[in-house]
Amino acid sequence: MSKRLGFLTGMESEIMLDAHVQAGFVVGLPFSKPGGHDFSAANITPSISNLGATMLKHRLTPPPDEVYSLHRKLSGAFLACIKLGAVVPCRELLFEVYERYQFGEDDHEILSSASVS
Repeated sequence: MSKRLGFLTGMESEIMLDAHVQAGFVVGLPFSKPGGHDFSAANITPSISNLGATMLKHRLTPPPDEVYSLHRKLSGAFLACIKLGAVVPCRELLFEVYERYQFGEDDHEILSSASVS
């Protein structure tokens, strides 16, 4: 799916693929378990910084333009939560938004093909 979304070309080195997957896990950690995620107890910032440096060095294509805005917003929200020492029920909030979201025809096609791949 990362290739279809334009994050990867399919010709990346193993180092880049590993960093890409690990970054997904690090950013997804707050959403991985029910209940509140304690942002002050997590090491998200240094983990992403290290992986980001690796990805900058080994990246073959820039991320899709639409992603820059999302990355900035997510990064800002994570940094604010870290600074405030917030404990946030991220998984529950994500599922609530997902359940209320009205998918269009194009969105359904992406989701249907993603589940098959």
